[in-house]
Amino acid sequence: MRTWGIILTVAAACTAGCTPSYRVHVNAFADPNRPVSQGASVYVAEDPDASNPILGRQITSKLDELLQGHGYNPVATADRADYLLTFEVGFNSSQVMDYTPIYRPFGGFYYGAFGRGGFGGYTTYVPYVDTVYVHWLRMKLYTKDENAQNEANVVWLGEALTGADHPELRRAVDYLLVACTEHFGTDTREWVRMTIKEDDPRIQGIAEEPQEEADRR
Repeated sequence: MRTWGIILTVAAACTAGCTPSYRVHVNAFADPNRPVSQGASVYVAEDPDASNPILGRQITSKLDELLQGHGYNPVATADRADYLLTFEVGFNSSQVMDYTPIYRPFGGFYYGAFGRGGFGGYTTYVPYVDTVYVHWLRMKLYTKDENAQNEANVVWLGEALTGADHPELRRAVDYLLVACTEHFGTDTREWVRMTIKEDDPRIQGIAEEPQEEADRR
C-alpha cells in the first residue's frame, strides 16, 4: 500500500525547474465527536442521477486510488464499508472585466546634426471582458447504517475550488480530488490554499486511463 507522505518526500527531492500547477482552495469540516477511523473501509457511491455517468465512474476509480494512498480501504460494496462517501462536481462561469496594456508609438521622426531617428510612445490600457470558470468538488462522508445518507450521519465534509480559463472538467477534477483527499477526515477550520504541480505523483497516478468497472472492483 502506498503512503503519499513518503512518495511526496522523495518527489520533492527529485523535482527541479518550473512546472505547470493549479492553485486549489479547500475547506473541510469534521465532526469532533465522531472522528474518522484511520484505515477504515470506505465505499465511494456513484450518483445514479449524474448527468455524466462515465465521468462519475472515472472519479469513483480515482477516489479509490487516492483513499488507498492515504491508508484507507476502498471496498466494492456498501455492505462491507464502515463509511459511505458521496461526491458532486461541476463548474460555474462568470464574466469579468479587466484591462490589458497596449503600447502606442508616436511614430515621429527627428532630423539633426547627429542624424535622424524615431522617438517615444506611450502605454494605454484597453478594457476587455473575459470568462472565468470555477470548477468545484464537494464530498460527504457518512457513517454506515440502514439510513446511511441521512444528513445527521455526516461526519466529514470537504469542498474544493479552482479557477481556469476553460470549462473542461476532466483535467481540473484531478487537482480537486487530490486537494480534497489530502484533508480527508480532518478539519481545516478555514479555507486553505494548495498549489499542486502537474508532475505531482498523486496527479500522475490518477491521470491514467481508468480501468473498466469490473477490473477496478
